[in-house]
Amino acid sequence: MKMRRQVEPPVAEGELRPEDVEDAVANEVTSLVTAKAPKGVVVTDSASSSCCDSSSATSGLRVLCDQFGSRLLLLLFATQHVMKGFTSSFIAPAVPYMYKSYNVPAPRQQIFSGVTQLPWAMKPIIGLISDAVPICGYHKAPYMVAATFLGVGAVATIGLVGHDTLSVTNFVICIFLLQLQMSTCDLLVEAKYAERMRSKPAYGPALMTFVWFGLNAGGLVATAFAGPVLARFGNRSVFLISVPLLASVLMPLMRNYLEETPRSAEELSATWKQLSEQKEACYLCLLMFAGTCVLTVLGIVWESVWLNAVAAITVAIIMLVSFSVVLRPVIAKVNAFFLIQTSVGFSISGAAFYFYTDDDKMFKDGPHFSKEFFVSVIGIVSAICSLVGVYTYQQYASDWTYRKLLFWTNIVASVLSMSDVIFFKRWNKVVGIPDEFFVLGSSVCLAVVAQWMWMPGVVILSQLCPPGMEATMYALLAGCHNLGNTISSNCGAWVLSLLKCEPSGAIDEGHQFDNLWVASCLSTVMPALTLLLLPLLIPDAKQTDSLLDEGDRDAMSGSLLRRWRGY
Repeated sequence: MKMRRQVEPPVAEGELRPEDVEDAVANEVTSLVTAKAPKGVVVTDSASSSCCDSSSATSGLRVLCDQFGSRLLLLLFATQHVMKGFTSSFIAPAVPYMYKSYNVPAPRQQIFSGVTQLPWAMKPIIGLISDAVPICGYHKAPYMVAATFLGVGAVATIGLVGHDTLSVTNFVICIFLLQLQMSTCDLLVEAKYAERMRSKPAYGPALMTFVWFGLNAGGLVATAFAGPVLARFGNRSVFLISVPLLASVLMPLMRNYLEETPRSAEELSATWKQLSEQKEACYLCLLMFAGTCVLTVLGIVWESVWLNAVAAITVAIIMLVSFSVVLRPVIAKVNAFFLIQTSVGFSISGAAFYFYTDDDKMFKDGPHFSKEFFVSVIGIVSAICSLVGVYTYQQYASDWTYRKLLFWTNIVASVLSMSDVIFFKRWNKVVGIPDEFFVLGSSVCLAVVAQWMWMPGVVILSQLCPPGMEATMYALLAGCHNLGNTISSNCGAWVLSLLKCEPSGAIDEGHQFDNLWVASCLSTVMPALTLLLLPLLIPDAKQTDSLLDEGDRDAMSGSLLRRWRGY
């Protein structure tokens, strides 16, 4: 599910990545991915005539307004299109440039990046707390408002406080709070529109199209503007511009566009009873939260790359064992495969960023990519090619088996990723290929393959969520994968440290990149080795096949824990 390519411009945790598809919307995403209709959208009965007969976007929006109400669409516009689609993509490229302004060494930068990803792994506990502990009877809006104030305050602080006053540690905390706002709002809004889609399933794909079209459009526009804004107005300018955009979420929340009503004591009691019936899932939520807290504190307080890597590996082992013992075998095996593959895909993005962006005084033989090219040009090309990847996947590969698709996409991705080695060794210059053309050419191919790797992961996780537990299980499985990204980042930082590849934006640091190609080889080869586990952990089924029996609501049935207990 994870691409190992390091050439793409850095993206924020929680941007348009595989792990963005969360929680109870899983079933609706599956219907879109596996649809056989030419346009990839399946509607039935009256929805078919309403949606298919509409030739304009205005007509489509009118249908959605009639079915779901304008309040929900405005809420989705603010949280999904503006906040998650545009603002996250707008802020993301500025973050590594800010680290560079602090002269943060590449391994340490990756530890910080891992820390700021962790709010996305906290989604399970956020969902659990919002369900179990309403504020004034409300389960969603108060938590979203509180998280928004934290995120807006954090981004305003970055934009307004001077470089000498705001330490790098405080900067990391601010980015962490920003990601906490995005993950909290994303989770609770997804739960809301998943609830609405269940009441009108015929219009579910149309609503998902509205959400994901806005996400991609917002991200594409943000990418186009981010590079020029960074180059002309400085790194902090994007944070100041983002303040009102992040705050715009408050308007629909204050007007109760969530359409929440205070929960009664009886309803709260029923919620507690339902949670008590899912003790194992609650245990996994708490365990994942504990692991993320440990990694957060260690990453911010302790500078030791070795200590953070060991802690990450320890957390990975604990999660792997716990999930494998508690969950039913088919779910546990799939989760184990993706967690292992994500964790061993050692990220070297910190060092790669310096390699691409160091100027002539820092790295004489480097490509010296400008902010406009590195952020906007590569970003736009990759985004467009990703859409091509989605289309070609749906046309040609949606009926492949999971094993076949995961095997071949990983093999192709590994071969293509070896182009990093060529680039880091500067062999492309030897044969006369300009840096810009080489990078764009390889990015086109990798962006397409990335989507082919992502889609089966989305579908299989969706298929493994028993009815009635979609939100909990998908949050846990996706959260575990997100945690794997932090583990990958921390372990990659250790690899960079061992290879003495620790650039920090200092003058004449070209020697720091001597062994970067070795780190790139490791980050490419290690995930490919996990393909040996495919026959053991991934079911040999088509993506359209059901992996759980119809009506099976128990995600722990047949687990090792229950077998040990004798039931």
